[in-house]
Amino acid sequence: MKQRSDRNDPPNTPRAAGEARRSDAEDRDQRRKPVRTSLTARDVHEAVEERISKGLYPLGHRLPPLRSIAAELGTSPSTVSRAVQEMIRDGWLEVQERQFVRVRSQLPHKSARHAEVQRAIKSIAHKWKLWGGDEHELLGDIQEIVAEVFDTDGQLVFTECNVNDLNYLGEQLARELPNLSIGRALIADLDAGRLRQNKSAVLVPYYHYAEVKEIVGLDVSIVRVNTSPSVAPLDELLTVPPGSKVLVVGHNKRSVTRLSGIVRDYVEAQITAILEDQTEKLIKLAPQADVVFAVWSVAEATAAVRGVKRIIVVRFALDTSLGAKLKLGASMAEQESL
Repeated sequence: MKQRSDRNDPPNTPRAAGEARRSDAEDRDQRRKPVRTSLTARDVHEAVEERISKGLYPLGHRLPPLRSIAAELGTSPSTVSRAVQEMIRDGWLEVQERQFVRVRSQLPHKSARHAEVQRAIKSIAHKWKLWGGDEHELLGDIQEIVAEVFDTDGQLVFTECNVNDLNYLGEQLARELPNLSIGRALIADLDAGRLRQNKSAVLVPYYHYAEVKEIVGLDVSIVRVNTSPSVAPLDELLTVPPGSKVLVVGHNKRSVTRLSGIVRDYVEAQITAILEDQTEKLIKLAPQADVVFAVWSVAEATAAVRGVKRIIVVRFALDTSLGAKLKLGASMAEQESL
């Protein structure tokens, strides 16, 4: 029997060519994989609703393409599509001449958060009734819990995965809510026991919600806040020629996935992704790329690399005025009810 050689096949053999084609196909499939996040259609519903309330999506005007919204929020177009269908049913959006979706000129009185809280309370009331509970006893419990949330001096703690965004978004929160004392802590440093003891509520960007919930458990209130990239880097992406080599540099794997999704939805590009602490790879790959799409914390280090052609720096900011629109107390109550 002829033994199979352990040596690599020469590059010009049919076997080697077939493996190369399979490798190229696998690379293409990998690039086409959808961005996976913990964002739900309800989260997107709230984010779009806030944009409408703030005037970013004007009344009576056409809604941006679903893929653009998905890229801004760091989620998939299918999730945005489900949210849009919900918002059409709820009276926020309408289909114009079966061609595109636009924001209605007159909006419903109640927001998605109000509807969510109402559904949660109704579900609790039905369960209480099935268990044979008394109506007045349930109302008393609800009143006691709500009073505790609104009257408590428990600390608010904002959390992020990296120091730069922790301080940048934390300062914005302080400006939006000047009458509240808001602490800051990295996600890796969250102490569930201490948070429970201090009756703290954790403010967290929605893309870290699942991660933080797993760390702090169900006994600590978590309030999700929406963030989005600034418009300038998105506009710059539109000027990148198709087929360009784009190097994405993010804080961590989740950040890289989100940034890669944004690039993919704005330009047909060959994407390579690394983490900001992979300095050797940055020095090697940045000069080979036509564009480096990087988080702001690594912008200075990228600019210092010899041979870099172009840098687009992306930074995320809070999506709306929290003091006026987030309804912090109601959101905290909602999280405890759910």
